[in-house]
Amino acid sequence: MSINAVSLFLFGSSWAGVAMQSLAMLVVLAWLILHFRNSDNWRELALMPLRAPLIRWSCVLGLSWLVWNLISSQANPTTAGRPPAFIGGYLWWAIAPWTASVFMNAWTAQSAGEKAVWTSRFGRLLLWTSVIVCLIALSQWFWGWKIHGTKIIESEPRARVLFSHPLSLAYIVLLYTPLALFFLLHRERRRVAMIGTAACGVLLFTSASRTVQVVSMLFATVWCLFFLRGKMRVALIATGLVGVSVLALTENPVRARFQNTIGQIEDRQQDKYADDRLAFWAAHWEMFKERPVMGHGNSYTQEYLSPYYARIGLADFEKKYQAHNMFLQVLVNTGIVGALIWSTRLLMLFFAASKLLRRKLPGERSFGWAGLATVFAVLLAGITQNAFQDSAVRFHWAILEGLLLWKAVSQGKKSSKFILAANKESTP
Repeated sequence: MSINAVSLFLFGSSWAGVAMQSLAMLVVLAWLILHFRNSDNWRELALMPLRAPLIRWSCVLGLSWLVWNLISSQANPTTAGRPPAFIGGYLWWAIAPWTASVFMNAWTAQSAGEKAVWTSRFGRLLLWTSVIVCLIALSQWFWGWKIHGTKIIESEPRARVLFSHPLSLAYIVLLYTPLALFFLLHRERRRVAMIGTAACGVLLFTSASRTVQVVSMLFATVWCLFFLRGKMRVALIATGLVGVSVLALTENPVRARFQNTIGQIEDRQQDKYADDRLAFWAAHWEMFKERPVMGHGNSYTQEYLSPYYARIGLADFEKKYQAHNMFLQVLVNTGIVGALIWSTRLLMLFFAASKLLRRKLPGERSFGWAGLATVFAVLLAGITQNAFQDSAVRFHWAILEGLLLWKAVSQGKKSSKFILAANKESTP
């Protein structure tokens, strides 16, 4: 089981729905077992990433948050007897810095020829994945369908591809948009970046998340103004203005959704709050006030929310949903203690991005800017959605977070030689 085959499978399956993502986790676990089993110095391979403070503390914080989540769930009398089914999905995120480092250390130790083969195959895989995913998205946007179990059923005309909800797709695409745009600035990565950027554009449009579209537009504007030069900047700004004008002045689904939001036509099934999301927030604020330190854990079901909606006068409200705010949801699930641990883990990403920005190589600086932009974009968009709590989004979040942290602690040629020596007995 080669590192190249596993990494390509991981990328392809990450866009094929939650079931394939779960299978990809098992494949990565199997690769790790074989990787360590076939090495005489497996302890060195396993412990080497943890010598970097950023990797070590990120894993400690992730595992601490997960343990605290378990304690919160067991301390809640309503959920104390339920098995912690959430552990597997969150464990992928908790140890992602270590997993990504082991993975990338093994990939870096390959020969130049093996890396060239991987690059070629990844380019083809990216192209075909982009084409297939975009065609599925466009067909869902035009004809409104989705997969439910083993059947294709009618649905709203919004792209979700093979994920359960359009917002899952929108927030996944948001994670990759800054990376694709910054790679456009480098000639050696431009072809791959052009494919990725075009695919992101199609998916952002067809998934129709107003929050993600606004945040992406804001980020793209900042990118054009501060990172582009000359005719390219003028051309893209002009194209963007024309595109926005067309969307604003003609009848189209994007304009209609924004008009409905402003006119309070959509997303409202009650008269007490201007938007249903405000009702979600009010109910979850009641939950937070009840258990501010420990939180309610992560094992409760949707029926558990009914009394809190009744407290705010919405006992008959049909949409007794989760918070639709990842910060408030973290507070409700794990309390102030868990929120502090989770926020500190996020700080590791800012430290990683700042380390890359201080380096002289343009590629590493671009990766740093992309990482910083992605964090800000997701934090901003997370105000209106449980981005972190969505398992499909968190799967991609964990991969990109692990790559950013690994890139920040890698030290170029010196590090590559050390990694190669550590991996000499292992089978890639």
